[in-house]
Amino acid sequence: MFDHAKEALQYLLEPIGFMFYSSLYLPGTVLSLLSTGQFSTLLSPSAFKYAWFARFWAVFGPLTKQGPRETIAPLMKLAKGVVVEIGPGGGEWIDMYDKEKVTKIYGVEPNKDHHERLRKRVKELGLSDVYEIVPVGVEDLGTRWVQEGEVDSIVTVQCLCSVSNPKAMIKSLYGYLKPGGQWIVYEHVITHVGGLVAWYQWAIDFIWPHFLGGCSITRDSEKWLKETGTWSKVDLKQPDNESSYMVLPHVMGTLTK
Repeated sequence: MFDHAKEALQYLLEPIGFMFYSSLYLPGTVLSLLSTGQFSTLLSPSAFKYAWFARFWAVFGPLTKQGPRETIAPLMKLAKGVVVEIGPGGGEWIDMYDKEKVTKIYGVEPNKDHHERLRKRVKELGLSDVYEIVPVGVEDLGTRWVQEGEVDSIVTVQCLCSVSNPKAMIKSLYGYLKPGGQWIVYEHVITHVGGLVAWYQWAIDFIWPHFLGGCSITRDSEKWLKETGTWSKVDLKQPDNESSYMVLPHVMGTLTK
Protein backbone atom coordinates (compact mmCIF):
# COMPACT_ATOMS: atom_id res chain seq x y z
CA MET A 1 0.00 0.00 0.00
CA PHE A 2 2.79 2.39 0.95
CA ASP A 3 4.75 1.60 -2.23
CA HIS A 4 1.66 2.22 -4.36
CA ALA A 5 1.06 5.61 -2.73
CA LYS A 6 4.74 6.53 -3.13
CA GLU A 7 4.63 5.66 -6.83
CA ALA A 8 1.46 7.71 -7.33
CA LEU A 9 3.05 10.71 -5.61
CA GLN A 10 6.11 10.37 -7.85
CA TYR A 11 3.93 10.52 -10.96
CA LEU A 12 2.10 13.59 -9.63
CA LEU A 13 5.36 15.40 -8.90
CA GLU A 14 7.06 14.47 -12.18
CA PRO A 15 5.80 17.48 -14.19
CA ILE A 16 6.68 19.82 -11.31
CA GLY A 17 10.23 18.49 -11.41
CA PHE A 18 10.51 19.06 -15.16
CA MET A 19 9.37 22.66 -14.83
CA PHE A 20 11.71 23.30 -11.90
CA TYR A 21 14.76 22.10 -13.83
CA SER A 22 13.69 24.13 -16.85
CA SER A 23 13.46 27.26 -14.72
CA LEU A 24 17.10 26.85 -13.69
CA TYR A 25 18.12 27.58 -17.30
CA LEU A 26 16.15 30.82 -17.50
CA PRO A 27 18.81 33.17 -16.02
CA GLY A 28 21.56 31.64 -18.16
CA THR A 29 19.49 32.10 -21.31
CA VAL A 30 18.94 35.78 -20.51
CA LEU A 31 22.65 36.35 -19.81
CA SER A 32 23.69 34.51 -22.97
CA LEU A 33 21.37 36.56 -25.17
CA LEU A 34 22.52 39.79 -23.54
CA SER A 35 26.21 38.95 -23.91
CA THR A 36 25.79 38.08 -27.60
CA GLY A 37 23.63 41.09 -28.38
CA GLN A 38 20.54 39.08 -29.34
CA PHE A 39 18.17 41.75 -28.08
CA SER A 40 15.46 40.98 -30.64
CA THR A 41 15.21 37.44 -29.23
CA LEU A 42 14.90 38.83 -25.72
CA LEU A 43 12.07 41.11 -26.80
CA SER A 44 10.14 38.38 -28.65
CA PRO A 45 8.23 36.05 -26.28
CA SER A 46 8.09 33.22 -28.84
CA ALA A 47 11.75 33.50 -29.89
CA PHE A 48 12.88 33.71 -26.28
CA LYS A 49 10.80 30.66 -25.37
CA TYR A 50 12.53 28.61 -28.07
CA ALA A 51 15.99 29.85 -27.08
CA TRP A 52 15.31 29.03 -23.43
CA PHE A 53 13.98 25.57 -24.26
CA ALA A 54 16.91 24.82 -26.58
CA ARG A 55 19.38 25.70 -23.81
CA PHE A 56 17.52 23.54 -21.30
CA TRP A 57 17.01 20.63 -23.70
CA ALA A 58 20.67 20.59 -24.78
CA VAL A 59 21.42 19.23 -21.32
CA PHE A 60 18.17 17.58 -20.31
CA GLY A 61 17.19 16.10 -23.68
CA PRO A 62 19.87 13.38 -23.70
CA LEU A 63 18.89 12.45 -20.15
CA THR A 64 15.25 11.93 -21.09
CA LYS A 65 16.06 9.09 -23.47
CA GLN A 66 17.70 6.96 -20.78
CA GLY A 67 14.36 5.82 -19.35
CA PRO A 68 12.30 5.19 -22.51
CA ARG A 69 15.27 4.13 -24.65
CA GLU A 70 14.42 0.43 -24.55
CA THR A 71 10.81 1.26 -25.47
CA ILE A 72 11.59 3.65 -28.32
CA ALA A 73 14.57 1.85 -29.89
CA PRO A 74 12.56 -1.04 -31.44
CA LEU A 75 10.15 1.50 -32.95
CA MET A 76 12.92 3.63 -34.46
CA LYS A 77 14.50 0.56 -36.03
CA LEU A 78 11.29 0.00 -38.02
CA ALA A 79 12.00 3.15 -40.04
CA LYS A 80 13.11 2.41 -43.59
CA GLY A 81 13.61 3.95 -47.01
CA VAL A 82 12.82 7.66 -47.17
CA VAL A 83 12.16 8.87 -43.63
CA VAL A 84 10.67 12.14 -42.40
CA GLU A 85 11.48 12.78 -38.74
CA ILE A 86 9.54 15.62 -37.13
CA GLY A 87 11.18 17.71 -34.44
CA PRO A 88 14.50 15.87 -33.97
CA GLY A 89 15.76 18.66 -31.68
CA GLY A 90 19.44 18.05 -31.00
CA GLY A 91 19.31 14.49 -32.35
CA GLU A 92 18.61 12.66 -29.10
CA TRP A 93 17.09 9.65 -30.86
CA ILE A 94 18.85 9.41 -34.23
CA ASP A 95 21.40 6.84 -33.07
CA MET A 96 18.51 4.36 -32.95
CA TYR A 97 17.97 4.24 -36.71
CA ASP A 98 19.01 1.08 -38.54
CA LYS A 99 21.51 2.44 -41.09
CA GLU A 100 20.98 -0.59 -43.29
CA LYS A 101 17.27 0.18 -43.71
CA VAL A 102 17.19 3.94 -44.30
CA THR A 103 18.20 5.61 -47.57
CA LYS A 104 17.39 9.21 -46.64
CA ILE A 105 16.25 10.97 -43.46
CA TYR A 106 14.74 14.44 -43.52
CA GLY A 107 14.88 15.96 -40.04
CA VAL A 108 12.21 18.66 -39.95
CA GLU A 109 13.44 21.12 -37.32
CA PRO A 110 12.35 24.76 -37.72
CA ASN A 111 13.93 25.76 -34.39
CA LYS A 112 17.39 26.83 -35.56
CA ASP A 113 18.65 26.90 -31.97
CA HIS A 114 18.87 23.09 -32.20
CA HIS A 115 20.72 22.92 -35.54
CA GLU A 116 24.30 23.14 -34.29
CA ARG A 117 23.87 20.22 -31.90
CA LEU A 118 21.90 18.25 -34.48
CA ARG A 119 24.63 18.68 -37.13
CA LYS A 120 27.26 17.59 -34.63
CA ARG A 121 25.21 14.53 -33.68
CA VAL A 122 24.64 13.58 -37.33
CA LYS A 123 28.39 13.81 -38.01
CA GLU A 124 29.31 11.80 -34.91
CA LEU A 125 27.01 8.97 -36.00
CA GLY A 126 28.28 8.90 -39.58
CA LEU A 127 24.93 9.93 -41.01
CA SER A 128 26.07 13.01 -42.93
CA ASP A 129 25.38 11.40 -46.31
CA VAL A 130 21.91 10.26 -45.23
CA TYR A 131 20.52 12.85 -42.80
CA GLU A 132 19.40 16.27 -44.05
CA ILE A 133 18.16 19.00 -41.73
CA VAL A 134 14.98 20.66 -43.01
CA PRO A 135 14.93 24.15 -41.43
CA VAL A 136 11.23 24.83 -42.08
CA GLY A 137 7.88 23.62 -40.80
CA VAL A 138 5.88 20.74 -42.25
CA GLU A 139 3.76 23.23 -44.21
CA ASP A 140 6.80 23.96 -46.41
CA LEU A 141 8.16 20.41 -46.63
CA GLY A 142 6.85 19.90 -50.16
CA THR A 143 8.47 23.02 -51.60
CA ARG A 144 11.86 21.34 -51.93
CA TRP A 145 12.33 18.09 -50.04
CA VAL A 146 9.57 15.49 -50.62
CA GLN A 147 6.31 15.25 -52.52
CA GLU A 148 3.04 13.56 -51.60
CA GLY A 149 3.15 9.77 -51.60
CA GLU A 150 6.98 9.58 -51.52
CA VAL A 151 7.71 8.84 -47.85
CA ASP A 152 8.20 5.32 -46.49
CA SER A 153 8.33 6.22 -42.79
CA ILE A 154 7.25 9.17 -40.65
CA VAL A 155 8.72 9.42 -37.16
CA THR A 156 7.20 11.57 -34.43
CA VAL A 157 8.79 11.23 -31.00
CA GLN A 158 7.43 13.66 -28.41
CA CYS A 159 6.82 16.43 -30.93
CA LEU A 160 3.08 16.48 -31.72
CA CYS A 161 2.62 17.90 -28.23
CA SER A 162 4.61 21.02 -29.21
CA VAL A 163 3.50 22.04 -32.71
CA SER A 164 1.11 24.97 -33.02
CA ASN A 165 -1.51 23.27 -35.20
CA PRO A 166 -1.21 19.50 -34.67
CA LYS A 167 -4.38 18.45 -36.52
CA ALA A 168 -3.34 20.29 -39.68
CA MET A 169 0.19 18.95 -39.46
CA ILE A 170 -1.00 15.37 -39.02
CA LYS A 171 -3.29 15.70 -42.05
CA SER A 172 -0.47 17.18 -44.15
CA LEU A 173 2.01 14.46 -43.17
CA TYR A 174 -0.49 11.72 -43.94
CA GLY A 175 -0.45 12.89 -47.56
CA TYR A 176 3.32 12.45 -47.83
CA LEU A 177 3.16 8.83 -46.68
CA LYS A 178 3.06 6.28 -49.50
CA PRO A 179 0.61 3.33 -49.45
CA GLY A 180 2.12 0.70 -47.15
CA GLY A 181 4.21 3.33 -45.39
CA GLN A 182 4.35 3.51 -41.60
CA TRP A 183 3.90 6.32 -39.11
CA ILE A 184 6.05 5.58 -36.04
CA VAL A 185 4.73 7.21 -32.88
CA TYR A 186 5.87 7.91 -29.31
CA GLU A 187 3.93 10.90 -28.00
CA HIS A 188 2.61 12.69 -24.93
CA VAL A 189 -1.18 12.36 -24.87
CA ILE A 190 -4.15 13.33 -22.75
CA THR A 191 -4.89 10.94 -19.92
CA HIS A 192 -7.91 8.69 -20.32
CA VAL A 193 -8.24 8.33 -16.56
CA GLY A 194 -10.89 10.62 -15.13
CA GLY A 195 -11.15 12.26 -11.74
CA LEU A 196 -8.14 13.72 -9.97
CA VAL A 197 -5.57 12.67 -12.59
CA ALA A 198 -7.47 14.34 -15.45
CA TRP A 199 -8.08 17.48 -13.39
CA TYR A 200 -4.44 17.67 -12.29
CA GLN A 201 -3.15 17.18 -15.84
CA TRP A 202 -5.48 19.91 -17.09
CA ALA A 203 -4.30 22.30 -14.33
CA ILE A 204 -0.61 21.57 -14.98
CA ASP A 205 -1.08 22.20 -18.69
CA PHE A 206 -1.87 25.85 -18.04
CA ILE A 207 1.77 26.54 -17.12
CA TRP A 208 3.65 23.53 -18.53
CA PRO A 209 3.93 24.89 -22.13
CA HIS A 210 5.72 28.02 -20.91
CA PHE A 211 8.50 25.93 -19.35
CA LEU A 212 8.73 23.17 -21.97
CA GLY A 213 8.97 24.94 -25.31
CA GLY A 214 5.24 25.08 -26.03
CA CYS A 215 4.58 21.40 -25.26
CA SER A 216 0.98 20.58 -24.28
CA ILE A 217 0.22 17.40 -22.33
CA THR A 218 -3.53 17.36 -22.94
CA ARG A 219 -3.64 16.70 -26.69
CA ASP A 220 -5.53 13.68 -27.98
CA SER A 221 -2.92 12.89 -30.64
CA GLU A 222 -3.87 9.21 -30.75
CA LYS A 223 -7.44 10.07 -31.78
CA TRP A 224 -6.28 12.66 -34.33
CA LEU A 225 -3.84 10.21 -35.91
CA LYS A 226 -6.46 7.50 -36.23
CA GLU A 227 -9.01 9.85 -37.77
CA THR A 228 -6.74 11.68 -40.23
CA GLY A 229 -7.14 9.12 -42.99
CA THR A 230 -7.54 5.47 -43.92
CA TRP A 231 -5.13 3.03 -42.27
CA SER A 232 -4.67 -0.62 -43.19
CA LYS A 233 -3.36 -1.35 -39.70
CA VAL A 234 -3.25 0.56 -36.41
CA ASP A 235 -1.09 -0.73 -33.56
CA LEU A 236 -1.05 1.90 -30.80
CA LYS A 237 -1.00 1.46 -27.03
CA GLN A 238 0.28 2.98 -23.81
CA PRO A 239 3.80 1.69 -22.98
CA ASP A 240 3.69 -1.40 -20.78
CA ASN A 241 5.94 0.20 -18.17
CA GLU A 242 3.60 3.17 -17.62
CA SER A 243 0.89 3.29 -15.01
CA SER A 244 -2.58 4.19 -16.23
CA TYR A 245 -2.69 7.15 -13.81
CA MET A 246 0.46 8.89 -15.07
CA VAL A 247 0.16 12.65 -15.50
CA LEU A 248 2.56 12.47 -18.48
CA PRO A 249 1.31 9.36 -20.31
CA HIS A 250 2.39 8.36 -23.80
CA VAL A 251 1.00 6.50 -26.76
CA MET A 252 3.37 4.38 -28.83
CA GLY A 253 3.30 2.14 -31.86
CA THR A 254 2.68 2.34 -35.61
CA LEU A 255 0.00 3.18 -38.13
CA THR A 256 0.28 1.65 -41.60
CA LYS A 257 -1.29 3.40 -44.60
